Amino acid sequence: MLTITQPSPFDIFQWLPIDVRTAFESEARVQHVRKGDHIYIEGDRGDAMYRLVSGSVRLSVVDAEGRELLYLLFEPGDCFGISSCIDDEPRPHTARANSDVELQVLSKAAVDRLRTLHRPFDDAIMRLLARHMRMLSQFFAETSLKSLRERVASRLLSTARSFGVKTPEGIALSIELPQSELAFMVGGSRQSINKTLQRFRDEGMIGINHGKVIITNIDGLRCAAGSQ
Repeated sequence: MLTITQPSPFDIFQWLPIDVRTAFESEARVQHVRKGDHIYIEGDRGDAMYRLVSGSVRLSVVDAEGRELLYLLFEPGDCFGISSCIDDEPRPHTARANSDVELQVLSKAAVDRLRTLHRPFDDAIMRLLARHMRMLSQFFAETSLKSLRERVASRLLSTARSFGVKTPEGIALSIELPQSELAFMVGGSRQSINKTLQRFRDEGMIGINHGKVIITNIDGLRCAAGSQ
């Protein structure tokens, strides 16, 4: 099978020269987190940033009534947790291991050292924060302006870009994406997600094999998402 994953969009290494990458890795410690365990919880003190080496991580927020919004699954290479290192504010979301994961952990003190000693690292931090801001703006726009059908199709496509694998049947998602999780992502109910996925299936755009989604008509799904 051939992976179709693209370079991770939130990997700070893409903006760093080799010597600064080496400095990052020498400062970082390795942490392993088991599937389902929290890396940090919304409201925690933010004293480190993270770079995902393997596995996947889910980021979510919970309101006062306990309703959850899952807005991103991070893939290997992605960096997160940086905002609290910059502004010293509590964590704005919860990060939990979606599978067994390996992380590179950079303490706030190490972040400050690298920013002082290496200008490219400081520039890369700004680029990373800007990319996160653009992502959140896009999610807000989709939630406010797009239909549920468009939002579900868009999330399936973005998940496939990170976790898609080419198979004879189509593009299979290499991670499980339960309907309840997809509902958290797009702001719908599990029942409405089930109906939307069934319509996609009836229209020949997706299949489901052992609980995992296979995209069988990517052009059709792009059309459903409102993409060209």
